[in-house]
Formats: sequence, structure tokens, C-alpha cells
Amino acid sequence: MTHLWITLGPSSLKKEAELLTRGATGVRLTFSYGTPELQLERAHQLRKEAAQAQRPCFIIADLAGEKFRLGEFAGRPSVQFAPGTVLRLVNATKSDPAREQALPIPDRSFFEHLTPGDVITVGDGAAELRVLDDSGQTVEVVTKGVIDQTRGMTVRSTAFRPRALTAKDESDLRFVARHEEFDAVALSFVSTAEDIVKARELLGGRDITVIAKIETALGITNIREICRAADMVMAARGDLALSIPWVELPGAVKQIAAAAEDAGTPWILATQVVEGLERFSLPTRAEICDLAHWLDKGCAGVLLSYETVFGGNASGAVTAVNALVRRWGASSPLQIGG
Repeated sequence: MTHLWITLGPSSLKKEAELLTRGATGVRLTFSYGTPELQLERAHQLRKEAAQAQRPCFIIADLAGEKFRLGEFAGRPSVQFAPGTVLRLVNATKSDPAREQALPIPDRSFFEHLTPGDVITVGDGAAELRVLDDSGQTVEVVTKGVIDQTRGMTVRSTAFRPRALTAKDESDLRFVARHEEFDAVALSFVSTAEDIVKARELLGGRDITVIAKIETALGITNIREICRAADMVMAARGDLALSIPWVELPGAVKQIAAAAEDAGTPWILATQVVEGLERFSLPTRAEICDLAHWLDKGCAGVLLSYETVFGGNASGAVTAVNALVRRWGASSPLQIGG
């Protein structure tokens, strides 16, 4: 079978049984939000809902990894600059970009990833900044766009290596290891096989599926060794599309699929799978063909994110993807385990 995971969020809370009945086979619980205890409580409830619905429910604990973000803006929460505007990146928790021409970066280590010519993407592509100097503190606005406070910052470079395991992630990983309710743990920003090895050490021998989320250019460079080390890999196209030139994204997913096939490692397709349902009664034609293509190429699982977290049609998203999975997915049983 091909797995269909939902991400639990405001749009799917209290609808777990319905979504499992409509075809979901598992749930992703994001440790970026709430406490580990809250996620455990949700896992308990999911087990009950799945038992009552007589449906499988493979539960993934998704760890946050190291995410760099802008700080707060002292003035308006959003600013807009014309292309060619030169700004400063300052190591601060707050600044006023409109008045000071400076964007706050709370985490000093972010500057260690920057070299002249690198492109920084703000949010999901709201704006792009080009690094102008060796310090990484002077940037030029490349594309016009609105910059919101606290948005994520991604560097388009193979030198960009957010940590897969921060101190919080290590604590969360030990928590997951103590509770059988979780079937798998997903590591964000996996760049090398060493990230997987370290995670297994922290798990202390717990037999649990370890999923490597591929979200950086370096992760693509090392994809073959990562596939050999992990139980599953995920083509996490959201952050991945920001850390490489976006036109190269299809090739990157192709590399993940090929490396996974060579290693005999199942792989998961994620991000913007059927967001067209926010506007239409059907997925877009492009989404239909995209998902069918990767299912035909051996994709072993599909993960819904926005569609079931904030989307307005979580039930329709699961129904639509389940229909495509049933038509184009693998017919043989998928074996996953630690």
C-alpha cells in the first residue's frame, strides 16, 4: 500500500476519525508547536479514534530542527522595499526596518552561513535578498515583495546547514523514545548520514522508523548516503525549493527518488500536494499529474501539510489524494520499520 499522512492542525482537529475513514493511514504531529506532552496526548487520542474506526494510524513525531527567523519589527509588522534597495542585517531581536533600513536576525549563527553572492529567501518566497559583503550584514533586495516579521530565512547555498538536532530536538527525541505511541520520528534539515546516526544513538536502541527530511542543497548532495542510513526519506519540497534555484526542484526530487530506489528506502512526497482545493472543487490539473507521476515513479507515501493544518477543505484533500493513491499508487505492501 501507499501511505497517506495528514498533518494535524486547526483544520483537522476533531476530524481525525473522519479523515482516517476517508483514506488517511497516518498522522504527522509537529513538535515545532505545543509541548511534547500535548503531542503525546494527541497520539493517545489518535489511537482511540483509529481503533474505533478500524483504520490503521501510523504516527510520526516531526522534530523542528534549526529554523532561522527574522526578529520583530519595532514599527509596522510588514515592510516593502523596491528592488535594488540596500539593507543591513543586524543581530538583534527587534528593529524598525522602515526607519533604520535594517532587518533583525536574533540568531548570530545565521551569519556563519553567508558568503557574498548568496541569495536569502524570506518566508516562502515573499522576497529575496542578495548578500553583498563578507560579513553577511549588507544585502540588496532582489525581488519586490512584502517582508513580514518573524518569517523564516533560507539561504540558497550548499554551505547552508541548519542543525537537524538542536538541544530542543535532542530532548524531544528522548521523549519520543520513551513512548510507544509514536511509530516514527522525522528529522528536519538532514544534511548527512551522521545526522541519522546521532539520532539513533539518542533513541537508545528504541525500534522506531527514522525519516530523513531532505530540505537543503547539502542534503541533495549527500542523498545517497542519507538514503542508506535512514528508514525513509522525505522530499520536503517546501524548504527544499527555497534552498536551491526553484527551477531545479523537479531534478532534486528525481535525485531523491533515484537514490531511494537504489538503496531500497521508501520515500515520501510532501508539500503543496492539492492546495488547489482552496480555490476549486478538484485538485488542479498540474497537481493531479504531478502526484500521479511521482506515485508511478515509486513514491511510497504522501504527506499533506497546509491542506489539513490551515486549509478550508481537509476532508476533500484526503478524499482526492486517496483517489489518486488508489489509482496510481503501489499495490504491494509497504514495509516500514526501525
